[in-house]
Amino acid sequence: MTRQISRVILGLALAMAVTLPVGQATFGDKDWASDCHRRLEADRARIDNDSAKHGEHSRAVDRDIDKLEADRQWCRDHHADWDHGRFDVGIYIKH
Repeated sequence: MTRQISRVILGLALAMAVTLPVGQATFGDKDWASDCHRRLEADRARIDNDSAKHGEHSRAVDRDIDKLEADRQWCRDHHADWDHGRFDVGIYIKH
């Protein structure tokens, strides 16, 4: 009887070991587009605010543009695209 229970437990463990990784793959990757957009919008607002306070060529704006560039890289790393016409123009590009 105990030998039969051991076989059942071993069989269940093997079945779970085989099916769990397959089940995870069917869901695919998370869509990071909304997180990317949220990050870039926050960076844009920060740049606009600091530009109004300190001027377009201030250290604060340069620091904010560096943060925007880091978030663009985060978006690239997560395969999320953004509105290039909104975030890749004018003051938002590092010169």
